[in-house]
Order: sequence, then structure tokens, then C-alpha cells
Amino acid sequence: MVRKYLALMRLSWGLSLEYRAEGFIWMMTNLLNVIMLLVWLSISKAGPVNGFAQADFIAYYMIGLLVRQLTAAWTSWELSFAISEGRLSTHLLRPIHPIHQEIAINWSEKAMRLTILLPVVATVLLMTPGVRLNVTPPAFVAFVASVAGAWALYFLADYCVGILAFWTTQATAFTNILWGLKIALGGILAPIQMFPPALQAALDWLPFKYMLAFSSEIALGQLGDERVLFGLAVQWGWVAALWLLMRWLWKLGVRSYSAVGA
Repeated sequence: MVRKYLALMRLSWGLSLEYRAEGFIWMMTNLLNVIMLLVWLSISKAGPVNGFAQADFIAYYMIGLLVRQLTAAWTSWELSFAISEGRLSTHLLRPIHPIHQEIAINWSEKAMRLTILLPVVATVLLMTPGVRLNVTPPAFVAFVASVAGAWALYFLADYCVGILAFWTTQATAFTNILWGLKIALGGILAPIQMFPPALQAALDWLPFKYMLAFSSEIALGQLGDERVLFGLAVQWGWVAALWLLMRWLWKLGVRSYSAVGA
């Protein structure tokens, strides 16, 4: 399986290089984090807001920008088109599940995005006075685990949405709903600390916070050890649940697959 992934990633990396300008444009159109950073910097001119000084907002949204790029997923669009146009048939003939090709493509694009974005984020953080990051080894391990969980969580949720194309021609509408929930409740429009206490408590158990905000909170040292372990348990619990849901939906969908060319 490792050799298969390496082969798929080499192919996907070649395609990414061929269309690198397109990838860069997609990155530049995904600047909501920067826009919201400017909004919160304007609000916090008079002083800290719910414990966030201006340097904290800069650190939060720069880390959030990095996490968002590393966890982005667009599989539902590709899968929906493949199902509706009958192109999925050729993928079903291969000896591995089609999800593995999508994972390889996703990872390859992440590598390219990281080479562009990481120097920018690092420069901004280093040049901003007052930025405080938790860079201890345990915090770094927790951060990496949370980013991996955020990617798996959103990728699987997006893949499940794409599978809905087996039964509806409007699966991409659900993609927009998922994206909107991530934006509103995942900590992009505002840090979770800006929400009412009751909503913050609910978000501790819902998956959206763990798609972005959770990783930023770890990096900023805003969570104690118990909260970090609790968050990782909830996050990876959602990952396991979505994996099982994806497998179930896939089996049902393939049985009823009858698109043109299927």
C-alpha cells in the first residue's frame, strides 16, 4: 500500500506542478482568515477583547491560515462529477478503493501549498512583537496530531457529502453547507472564545471546532493538558465515526450505482 501511495503521489505531484499557477490562484482566493484578522485588529485597537490582544489575533489567524490550507478538501466536487458522469466506473476497476487516489492528490497539493505558505506565516509571526506560541515538544506533538485530525475530519466529511451524488444531483449544495458550518463554527469568522458560553460548551462536542480552531488554540498555549487530551479524544472520535459512515454510505451507493457508462 505504501508503494501504491508513493506512485499515486508522484503522479499527483506532476499534475500539481503542471497546474501550479491554478493552485496559487486558489490559495489567494482563500484569504478569509486575513480579512477577519484585519476586522479583529480594528476591533482590538482600544485594548484586548476576551483576552485577545492584537498580537494574539495575528498569531491565531496566521496559524489558522496555515491549518486551513493544510486541511482543505475538495473531494466532494470531483466525486460528484465522477458519479454523475459515469467516470467512476474506471476507478472501481482498480485494485484499491478510489478514496486512496483522492488522498494522494490531496496530500500532493498540500506539499506544494506548504512550500509557498510556510515562509510567509513564519515571517509574519517572527516580525510581530508580543506573539506567544507554545513550542514545547508535547505541544508540538499535540499540534501535529490535531492538524492530522482536522484534515481527516474535514476530508471524510467532504467525501461523505460527495457520496450523496449516488442518490442526488445536488450533492454539491451539501458541500456549501458543510463549508459554511466550518467557516461559522470552526473559528474562522471569530475565535471560539468570542462566542457565548453556551455555544462554546456545545462546540466542545461538535466536529466543527476541531476542523481549525482547536489546532490554533494548542499553538497559542490556550489549553491545559487535560483540555488538549479531551479535544484530541473528541476529534479522533469524530474521525472514527465519519470513517464508519463513509464505508457504510459507499457500500450502499455502489450497489445502486447506475450512472451513464457505469
